[in-house]
Amino acid sequence: MSFEAGDCLAGIGVLLMNRPVAQAIVLEAIRKTVLEYTVDYKHPLLEVNGPLVALVAYQNIYDPSYFTGEIDHALDVDKINSFFLYSEPYVAPSVNNLVTNAGYDLKYRSIESIEVLLNIPGTPMYWTRHNNQIYIASMPDNTYNLYMRFQTQHPYSDTVNGFTLTTVIQMADEWQEMIEYGAAMRCAQGINLSGKVTELRERLYGDTKFQTTSGIEGAPGLIFQRTSQRNRDQATTTRRMRLRMGSV
Repeated sequence: MSFEAGDCLAGIGVLLMNRPVAQAIVLEAIRKTVLEYTVDYKHPLLEVNGPLVALVAYQNIYDPSYFTGEIDHALDVDKINSFFLYSEPYVAPSVNNLVTNAGYDLKYRSIESIEVLLNIPGTPMYWTRHNNQIYIASMPDNTYNLYMRFQTQHPYSDTVNGFTLTTVIQMADEWQEMIEYGAAMRCAQGINLSGKVTELRERLYGDTKFQTTSGIEGAPGLIFQRTSQRNRDQATTTRRMRLRMGSV
């Protein structure tokens, strides 16, 4: 389900026609490529379930770390997949109670569309991000319980020269080839292989027609051809469920 940065070196060497490149330069190219691809695409190995927290009554702005728990606070929250808010205070289910813990997902809205609600106390319905802070609207009028599911930034990808040969790349195995192409593309110009850049880019993102027509025409690249684990899962299951209550 994952691989190490060192596993990419042989493939990158082949793509660069075995031109000599310092190992430190190749590892830095791998780091930048991992940073790019983990920001732009969803990766199950980086997805995290945040802890159950309580909103602060009459506070509508929160640092992302408020919802991430013990995750390294130096890393950014790249993608927020969902916020689930409980309608009533959460109670741990057991055989001794009949709690339902009913609730709903907060919907994303741009900040300008919820500006009024940000200043009106009430039951939260929406969330947004602005200046790397989380905004909740309506301004919570109570200490509602909720949790966040999110994708965190890849470890060490925010640190220059942070990758070593044994750094584990927390991406599915099929992404190794794409990391090799992306890193080789970054190295090519520095070793007088500028013509290789176009070739590598087309292999990754598709030919010129595919890129300019947003995928309507032309030949797709490696990234387009790789369906994510999420898409494969959704292709074989129901995306929405309707709750059916039995009669008493």
